[in-house]
Amino acid sequence: MIEVQQVDQTAVFNGALTRATITRAFDKKYRKLVDNKRIVIDLAKVSQIDTAGLAWILLLIELAASKACHMSLVNLPDDLLKLAKLSAVDTLLPIENT
Repeated sequence: MIEVQQVDQTAVFNGALTRATITRAFDKKYRKLVDNKRIVIDLAKVSQIDTAGLAWILLLIELAASKACHMSLVNLPDDLLKLAKLSAVDTLLPIENT
């Protein structure tokens, strides 16, 4: 299960961001995160991520760019960084150092 708590311009993801948790309802609800001018996605509490989770984050990045939303990612789990490097998409991630 994945939960998202949004406070102002920060969305904190908590749980597994995987093929099993990225449902249509989840996707529809959280695509709206990029409707703002700026959003920070905090992934510190993500316990598991797979290629579907990475693909969804990349989709969110693309949507943010199309809507002129400045999106940044913070507290990325090591598994996500490794997966992104293996997939050769690590340079596409808007990582913000905190």
